[in-house]
Amino acid sequence: MRIYISLPISGRKIDEVKAEASELAKILKQEGHEPVNPFEVSTNEKASYAEHMGKDIQALLECDGAFFARGWQKSKGCRLEYQAACIYNKFLMGDF
Repeated sequence: MRIYISLPISGRKIDEVKAEASELAKILKQEGHEPVNPFEVSTNEKASYAEHMGKDIQALLECDGAFFARGWQKSKGCRLEYQAACIYNKFLMGDF
C-alpha cells in the first residue's frame, strides 16, 4: 500500500523534520508499505509554501492512504492533508 507521510514542518528545524520523515518511511517500509516522503515529492527548497502544498496534496491523492505523525493536529498543512485524505476515502494511519 502506498502511504503518504504527513508531518508538521513549518516552524521546526528542517534537518530534524527530514530525519523524522526518513525514520517514519523506514518503519512504514518495514511494515510492508511503500512510503511517500513529502521531502522527495517537493524537492525545491526555494519553492513557495503553496507550491509545496500543491505537490504534497497531489502525492497524497496518488496514494492509498496517509500516515499522520505526532503533532499533525496543530499543523495547518497536515490538517489540509487530513481533510483531503478524508474526502477521498484514503486509509488513515498514525497519531489519532
